[in-house]
Amino acid sequence: MLHNSFRLFTIRGIEVGVHYSWLIIFALLTWSLSVAVFPDLVPDASTAEHWLLGAIAALLLFVAVLIHELAHSFVARARGLDARSITLFIFGGVSNLGGEAKQPSTEFLVAIVGPLASFALAGVSFVVMQVAGEPRIEAVAWYLVFINILLGVFNLVPGFPLDGGRVLRAILWTATGSIRRATELAALVGRLVAWAMFAVGLFLVLATPNIVGGIWLAAIAWFLHNAASSSVQQVVFETRLSKIRVGDIVRGEATAVPPELTIAELIEDFLLPGNRRAMPVTYDGRLVGIVTLSDVTRVAVDDRQRVTVGEVMGGRTGLLTVRAGDRVRDAVELLAENEYEQLPVMDGDRFIGMLTRADVMRQLQLREALDV
Repeated sequence: MLHNSFRLFTIRGIEVGVHYSWLIIFALLTWSLSVAVFPDLVPDASTAEHWLLGAIAALLLFVAVLIHELAHSFVARARGLDARSITLFIFGGVSNLGGEAKQPSTEFLVAIVGPLASFALAGVSFVVMQVAGEPRIEAVAWYLVFINILLGVFNLVPGFPLDGGRVLRAILWTATGSIRRATELAALVGRLVAWAMFAVGLFLVLATPNIVGGIWLAAIAWFLHNAASSSVQQVVFETRLSKIRVGDIVRGEATAVPPELTIAELIEDFLLPGNRRAMPVTYDGRLVGIVTLSDVTRVAVDDRQRVTVGEVMGGRTGLLTVRAGDRVRDAVELLAENEYEQLPVMDGDRFIGMLTRADVMRQLQLREALDV
Protein backbone atom coordinates (compact mmCIF):
# COMPACT_ATOMS: atom_id res chain seq x y z
CA MET A 1 0.00 0.00 0.00
CA LEU A 2 1.05 3.60 -0.47
CA HIS A 3 2.89 5.28 2.37
CA ASN A 4 0.88 7.64 4.61
CA SER A 5 -2.26 5.55 4.19
CA PHE A 6 -4.36 3.59 6.65
CA ARG A 7 -5.97 0.21 6.16
CA LEU A 8 -9.77 -0.06 6.16
CA PHE A 9 -10.60 -3.71 5.48
CA THR A 10 -9.72 -6.75 3.36
CA ILE A 11 -11.70 -8.16 0.43
CA ARG A 12 -10.77 -11.70 -0.66
CA GLY A 13 -7.27 -11.20 0.67
CA ILE A 14 -6.83 -7.75 -0.94
CA GLU A 15 -6.09 -5.00 1.57
CA VAL A 16 -8.09 -1.83 1.01
CA GLY A 17 -6.75 1.42 2.39
CA VAL A 18 -7.14 5.16 2.09
CA HIS A 19 -4.32 7.64 1.62
CA TYR A 20 -4.61 10.73 3.77
CA SER A 21 -4.95 12.88 0.64
CA TRP A 22 -8.33 11.24 -0.02
CA LEU A 23 -9.71 12.91 3.10
CA ILE A 24 -8.97 16.28 1.50
CA ILE A 25 -10.87 15.28 -1.62
CA PHE A 26 -13.77 13.94 0.43
CA ALA A 27 -14.10 17.25 2.28
CA LEU A 28 -13.78 19.38 -0.88
CA LEU A 29 -16.16 17.17 -2.84
CA THR A 30 -18.78 17.17 -0.08
CA TRP A 31 -18.56 20.96 0.13
CA SER A 32 -18.78 21.53 -3.63
CA LEU A 33 -21.70 19.15 -4.09
CA SER A 34 -23.63 20.59 -1.15
CA VAL A 35 -23.29 24.23 -2.26
CA ALA A 36 -23.13 24.01 -6.06
CA VAL A 37 -24.89 20.85 -7.25
CA PHE A 38 -27.63 19.58 -4.97
CA PRO A 39 -29.25 23.00 -4.31
CA ASP A 40 -30.05 23.10 -8.05
CA LEU A 41 -31.09 19.44 -8.28
CA VAL A 42 -33.17 19.41 -5.09
CA PRO A 43 -34.21 23.03 -4.46
CA ASP A 44 -36.89 22.05 -1.93
CA ALA A 45 -34.38 20.34 0.38
CA SER A 46 -32.87 22.13 3.38
CA THR A 47 -29.24 23.18 3.67
CA ALA A 48 -28.60 20.31 6.09
CA GLU A 49 -30.06 17.87 3.56
CA HIS A 50 -27.84 19.30 0.83
CA TRP A 51 -24.79 18.67 3.00
CA LEU A 52 -26.00 15.15 3.80
CA LEU A 53 -26.57 14.40 0.13
CA GLY A 54 -23.09 15.78 -0.65
CA ALA A 55 -21.48 13.48 1.93
CA ILE A 56 -23.45 10.46 0.69
CA ALA A 57 -22.50 11.17 -2.93
CA ALA A 58 -18.83 11.58 -1.98
CA LEU A 59 -18.89 8.25 -0.14
CA LEU A 60 -20.54 6.56 -3.12
CA LEU A 61 -17.80 7.96 -5.34
CA PHE A 62 -15.36 6.24 -2.98
CA VAL A 63 -17.30 2.99 -3.51
CA ALA A 64 -17.32 3.49 -7.29
CA VAL A 65 -13.54 4.00 -7.45
CA LEU A 66 -13.07 0.97 -5.19
CA ILE A 67 -15.20 -1.21 -7.49
CA HIS A 68 -13.20 0.09 -10.46
CA GLU A 69 -9.95 -0.97 -8.78
CA LEU A 70 -11.39 -4.30 -7.56
CA ALA A 71 -12.27 -5.13 -11.15
CA HIS A 72 -8.60 -4.67 -12.06
CA SER A 73 -7.47 -6.79 -9.11
CA PHE A 74 -9.91 -9.66 -9.61
CA VAL A 75 -9.11 -10.01 -13.32
CA ALA A 76 -5.39 -9.75 -12.54
CA ARG A 77 -5.70 -12.64 -10.11
CA ALA A 78 -7.68 -14.67 -12.62
CA ARG A 79 -4.82 -14.15 -15.10
CA GLY A 80 -2.12 -15.26 -12.67
CA LEU A 81 -0.95 -11.94 -11.24
CA ASP A 82 -0.73 -11.19 -7.52
CA ALA A 83 -3.24 -8.54 -6.42
CA ARG A 84 -2.03 -7.34 -3.02
CA SER A 85 -3.74 -4.10 -2.08
CA ILE A 86 -5.81 -1.13 -3.22
CA THR A 87 -5.22 2.40 -2.01
CA LEU A 88 -7.60 5.30 -2.63
CA PHE A 89 -5.75 8.61 -2.85
CA ILE A 90 -6.06 12.15 -4.12
CA PHE A 91 -6.11 11.24 -7.83
CA GLY A 92 -8.43 8.23 -7.53
CA GLY A 93 -7.15 4.77 -6.76
CA VAL A 94 -4.24 2.43 -7.39
CA SER A 95 -4.10 -1.36 -7.37
CA ASN A 96 -0.85 -2.89 -6.19
CA LEU A 97 -0.27 -5.82 -8.54
CA GLY A 98 2.74 -8.07 -8.14
CA GLY A 99 4.82 -8.04 -11.32
CA GLU A 100 4.03 -7.21 -14.93
CA ALA A 101 1.69 -9.12 -17.24
CA LYS A 102 3.44 -11.88 -19.16
CA GLN A 103 1.44 -11.41 -22.35
CA PRO A 104 -0.40 -8.56 -24.10
CA SER A 105 -3.83 -10.17 -23.71
CA THR A 106 -3.47 -10.13 -19.93
CA GLU A 107 -2.41 -6.48 -19.98
CA PHE A 108 -5.38 -5.61 -22.17
CA LEU A 109 -7.99 -7.44 -20.07
CA VAL A 110 -6.70 -6.15 -16.73
CA ALA A 111 -6.66 -2.57 -18.07
CA ILE A 112 -9.98 -2.50 -19.91
CA VAL A 113 -12.08 -4.06 -17.14
CA GLY A 114 -11.77 -0.96 -14.92
CA PRO A 115 -13.47 1.48 -17.32
CA LEU A 116 -16.04 -1.21 -18.19
CA ALA A 117 -16.87 -1.52 -14.49
CA SER A 118 -17.33 2.26 -14.26
CA PHE A 119 -19.66 2.26 -17.27
CA ALA A 120 -21.62 -0.62 -15.72
CA LEU A 121 -22.02 1.37 -12.50
CA ALA A 122 -23.23 4.34 -14.56
CA GLY A 123 -25.84 2.06 -16.13
CA VAL A 124 -27.02 0.80 -12.74
CA SER A 125 -27.22 4.37 -11.44
CA PHE A 126 -29.25 5.41 -14.48
CA VAL A 127 -31.79 2.65 -13.79
CA VAL A 128 -32.04 3.75 -10.15
CA MET A 129 -32.56 7.34 -11.28
CA GLN A 130 -35.43 6.27 -13.54
CA VAL A 131 -37.30 4.14 -11.02
CA ALA A 132 -36.57 5.92 -7.72
CA GLY A 133 -39.48 8.34 -7.66
CA GLU A 134 -37.77 10.35 -4.90
CA PRO A 135 -36.00 13.62 -5.88
CA ARG A 136 -33.13 13.16 -3.41
CA ILE A 137 -32.35 9.64 -4.58
CA GLU A 138 -32.70 10.75 -8.20
CA ALA A 139 -30.22 13.58 -7.61
CA VAL A 140 -27.58 11.29 -6.08
CA ALA A 141 -28.16 8.70 -8.81
CA TRP A 142 -27.77 11.41 -11.50
CA TYR A 143 -24.44 12.43 -9.98
CA LEU A 144 -23.28 8.79 -9.97
CA VAL A 145 -24.25 8.41 -13.64
CA PHE A 146 -22.23 11.50 -14.49
CA ILE A 147 -19.17 10.72 -12.34
CA ASN A 148 -18.90 7.06 -13.40
CA ILE A 149 -19.11 7.97 -17.08
CA LEU A 150 -16.46 10.64 -16.45
CA LEU A 151 -14.29 8.13 -14.56
CA GLY A 152 -14.59 5.55 -17.33
CA VAL A 153 -13.90 8.00 -20.15
CA PHE A 154 -10.99 9.67 -18.35
CA ASN A 155 -9.32 6.31 -17.70
CA LEU A 156 -9.61 5.44 -21.39
CA VAL A 157 -7.48 8.44 -22.34
CA PRO A 158 -4.33 6.90 -23.91
CA GLY A 159 -2.06 8.43 -21.30
CA PHE A 160 0.11 5.78 -19.70
CA PRO A 161 -0.24 4.61 -16.93
CA LEU A 162 -4.00 5.29 -17.12
CA ASP A 163 -6.08 2.30 -18.21
CA GLY A 164 -6.28 3.66 -21.74
CA GLY A 165 -2.50 3.92 -21.81
CA ARG A 166 -2.21 0.31 -20.70
CA VAL A 167 -4.63 -0.75 -23.42
CA LEU A 168 -2.43 1.15 -25.87
CA ARG A 169 0.66 -0.59 -24.46
CA ALA A 170 -1.00 -3.99 -24.95
CA ILE A 171 -1.69 -3.15 -28.59
CA LEU A 172 1.85 -1.84 -29.13
CA TRP A 173 3.26 -4.87 -27.32
CA THR A 174 1.43 -7.15 -29.76
CA ALA A 175 2.67 -5.09 -32.70
CA THR A 176 6.34 -4.78 -31.62
CA GLY A 177 6.80 -7.99 -29.66
CA SER A 178 8.67 -6.02 -26.98
CA ILE A 179 7.13 -4.90 -23.69
CA ARG A 180 9.96 -2.43 -23.17
CA ARG A 181 9.48 -0.78 -26.58
CA ALA A 182 5.71 -0.78 -26.08
CA THR A 183 6.13 0.86 -22.66
CA GLU A 184 8.46 3.52 -24.04
CA LEU A 185 5.99 4.40 -26.81
CA ALA A 186 2.95 4.34 -24.49
CA ALA A 187 4.82 6.46 -21.94
CA LEU A 188 5.73 8.96 -24.69
CA VAL A 189 2.04 9.26 -25.58
CA GLY A 190 1.29 9.59 -21.86
CA ARG A 191 3.73 12.47 -21.50
CA LEU A 192 2.26 14.20 -24.57
CA VAL A 193 -1.23 13.82 -23.09
CA ALA A 194 0.06 15.22 -19.79
CA TRP A 195 1.57 18.26 -21.53
CA ALA A 196 -1.69 18.83 -23.40
CA MET A 197 -3.65 18.63 -20.14
CA PHE A 198 -1.20 21.03 -18.51
CA ALA A 199 -1.64 23.51 -21.38
CA VAL A 200 -5.43 23.35 -21.02
CA GLY A 201 -5.10 23.80 -17.26
CA LEU A 202 -2.84 26.82 -17.73
CA PHE A 203 -5.35 28.31 -20.18
CA LEU A 204 -8.17 27.85 -17.67
CA VAL A 205 -6.13 29.57 -14.95
CA LEU A 206 -5.04 32.52 -17.10
CA ALA A 207 -7.98 33.10 -19.42
CA THR A 208 -11.13 31.87 -17.68
CA PRO A 209 -12.80 32.18 -14.26
CA ASN A 210 -12.33 28.43 -13.72
CA ILE A 211 -9.07 28.79 -11.81
CA VAL A 212 -9.67 25.84 -9.48
CA GLY A 213 -10.43 23.53 -12.40
CA GLY A 214 -7.29 24.67 -14.18
CA ILE A 215 -5.08 24.06 -11.15
CA TRP A 216 -6.66 20.66 -10.65
CA LEU A 217 -6.11 19.69 -14.30
CA ALA A 218 -2.49 20.85 -14.15
CA ALA A 219 -1.94 18.79 -10.99
CA ILE A 220 -3.30 15.66 -12.70
CA ALA A 221 -1.06 16.37 -15.70
CA TRP A 222 1.99 16.60 -13.43
CA PHE A 223 1.04 13.29 -11.80
CA LEU A 224 0.59 11.55 -15.17
CA HIS A 225 3.89 12.87 -16.52
CA ASN A 226 5.82 11.58 -13.51
CA ALA A 227 3.97 8.26 -13.49
CA ALA A 228 4.69 7.67 -17.19
CA SER A 229 8.41 8.30 -16.66
CA SER A 230 8.63 6.04 -13.61
CA SER A 231 6.78 3.28 -15.48
CA VAL A 232 9.53 3.16 -18.10
CA GLN A 233 12.14 2.93 -15.36
CA GLN A 234 10.19 0.09 -13.76
CA VAL A 235 10.04 -1.90 -16.99
CA VAL A 236 13.77 -1.37 -17.57
CA PHE A 237 14.34 -2.77 -14.08
CA GLU A 238 11.99 -5.71 -14.72
CA THR A 239 13.58 -6.67 -18.05
CA ARG A 240 17.20 -6.27 -16.95
CA LEU A 241 16.99 -7.91 -13.55
CA SER A 242 14.02 -10.29 -13.85
CA LYS A 243 16.17 -13.43 -13.73
CA ILE A 244 18.88 -12.14 -11.38
CA ARG A 245 19.11 -13.51 -7.86
CA VAL A 246 20.29 -11.68 -4.78
CA GLY A 247 23.33 -13.92 -4.51
CA ASP A 248 24.44 -12.85 -7.99
CA ILE A 249 25.07 -9.25 -6.99
CA VAL A 250 25.55 -9.14 -3.22
CA ARG A 251 29.11 -8.45 -2.20
CA GLY A 252 30.51 -10.82 0.39
CA GLU A 253 30.58 -9.04 3.74
CA ALA A 254 34.05 -9.48 5.12
CA THR A 255 33.36 -6.87 7.78
CA ALA A 256 30.95 -7.65 10.58
CA VAL A 257 31.22 -6.82 14.25
CA PRO A 258 30.88 -9.00 17.32
CA PRO A 259 28.21 -8.22 19.93
CA GLU A 260 30.81 -7.62 22.65
CA LEU A 261 32.37 -4.68 20.76
CA THR A 262 31.92 -1.35 22.55
CA ILE A 263 30.07 1.51 20.91
CA ALA A 264 33.22 3.65 20.99
CA GLU A 265 35.16 0.94 19.11
CA LEU A 266 32.32 0.55 16.64
CA ILE A 267 32.41 4.27 15.83
CA GLU A 268 36.19 4.64 15.62
CA ASP A 269 37.03 1.36 13.86
CA PHE A 270 34.04 0.77 11.59
CA LEU A 271 31.44 3.51 11.14
CA LEU A 272 33.74 6.47 10.55
CA PRO A 273 36.51 4.74 8.51
CA GLY A 274 34.00 2.87 6.38
CA ASN A 275 31.52 5.73 6.06
CA ARG A 276 28.86 3.32 7.31
CA ARG A 277 25.45 3.93 8.88
CA ALA A 278 24.85 0.32 9.89
CA MET A 279 26.82 -2.84 10.59
CA PRO A 280 25.82 -6.49 10.72
CA VAL A 281 26.48 -8.20 14.03
CA THR A 282 27.60 -11.84 13.86
CA TYR A 283 28.51 -14.56 16.35
CA ASP A 284 30.20 -17.74 15.11
CA GLY A 285 29.26 -16.79 11.53
CA ARG A 286 25.57 -16.39 12.37
CA LEU A 287 23.74 -13.10 12.05
CA VAL A 288 22.49 -12.07 15.46
CA GLY A 289 21.44 -8.49 14.74
CA ILE A 290 22.05 -5.16 13.01
CA VAL A 291 23.42 -2.08 14.76
CA THR A 292 22.43 1.19 13.11
CA LEU A 293 23.31 4.83 13.49
CA SER A 294 20.05 5.44 15.34
CA ASP A 295 20.96 2.70 17.83
CA VAL A 296 24.31 4.36 18.43
CA THR A 297 22.95 7.88 18.86
CA ARG A 298 20.67 6.71 21.66
CA VAL A 299 23.75 5.96 23.76
CA ALA A 300 25.11 8.93 25.72
CA VAL A 301 28.60 10.00 24.66
CA ASP A 302 29.99 9.33 28.15
CA ASP A 303 28.64 5.75 28.09
CA ARG A 304 30.07 4.68 24.74
CA GLN A 305 33.24 3.23 26.28
CA ARG A 306 31.29 0.69 28.34
CA VAL A 307 28.04 -0.02 26.38
CA THR A 308 28.40 -2.87 23.90
CA VAL A 309 26.90 -3.40 20.48
CA GLY A 310 24.92 -6.37 21.76
CA GLU A 311 23.10 -4.15 24.25
CA VAL A 312 21.72 -1.72 21.67
CA MET A 313 21.54 -3.63 18.38
CA GLY A 314 18.32 -4.62 16.68
CA GLY A 315 17.85 -8.29 17.50
CA ARG A 316 17.63 -11.18 15.07
CA THR A 317 13.98 -11.72 16.01
CA GLY A 318 11.83 -9.76 13.60
CA LEU A 319 14.82 -8.69 11.51
CA LEU A 320 13.96 -8.65 7.81
CA THR A 321 16.37 -10.66 5.68
CA VAL A 322 16.52 -12.04 2.16
CA ARG A 323 17.99 -15.29 0.90
CA ALA A 324 20.72 -15.57 -1.69
CA GLY A 325 18.30 -17.40 -3.99
CA ASP A 326 15.57 -14.73 -3.81
CA ARG A 327 14.85 -12.61 -6.87
CA VAL A 328 16.39 -9.16 -6.81
CA ARG A 329 13.02 -7.61 -7.73
CA ASP A 330 11.46 -9.13 -4.59
CA ALA A 331 14.30 -7.80 -2.46
CA VAL A 332 13.87 -4.32 -3.96
CA GLU A 333 10.15 -4.41 -3.15
CA LEU A 334 11.04 -5.28 0.45
CA LEU A 335 13.50 -2.38 0.59
CA ALA A 336 10.90 0.02 -0.80
CA GLU A 337 8.01 -1.14 1.38
CA ASN A 338 10.03 -0.69 4.57
CA GLU A 339 12.06 2.33 3.39
CA TYR A 340 15.32 0.47 4.06
CA GLU A 341 18.65 1.19 2.42
CA GLN A 342 20.01 -2.33 2.88
CA LEU A 343 19.03 -5.86 3.85
CA PRO A 344 21.04 -8.78 5.28
CA VAL A 345 21.46 -11.71 2.89
CA MET A 346 21.36 -15.22 4.30
CA ASP A 347 22.40 -18.63 2.99
CA GLY A 348 20.46 -20.85 5.34
CA ASP A 349 21.58 -19.74 8.80
CA ARG A 350 24.83 -18.27 7.48
CA PHE A 351 25.13 -14.53 6.93
CA ILE A 352 26.88 -13.76 3.64
CA GLY A 353 26.53 -10.00 3.16
CA MET A 354 24.37 -6.90 2.87
CA LEU A 355 22.33 -6.05 -0.21
CA THR A 356 22.04 -2.28 -0.66
CA ARG A 357 20.03 -0.09 -2.99
CA ALA A 358 23.33 1.13 -4.41
CA ASP A 359 24.33 -2.45 -5.30
CA VAL A 360 21.10 -2.93 -7.23
CA MET A 361 21.42 0.37 -9.08
CA ARG A 362 25.05 -0.31 -10.03
CA GLN A 363 24.06 -3.72 -11.41
CA LEU A 364 21.16 -2.22 -13.34
CA GLN A 365 23.33 0.56 -14.81
CA LEU A 366 26.03 -1.94 -15.79
CA ARG A 367 23.54 -4.25 -17.53
CA GLU A 368 21.95 -1.28 -19.27
CA ALA A 369 25.34 -0.09 -20.52
CA LEU A 370 26.30 -3.59 -21.72
CA ASP A 371 22.78 -4.29 -23.05
CA VAL A 372 22.48 -7.62 -21.24
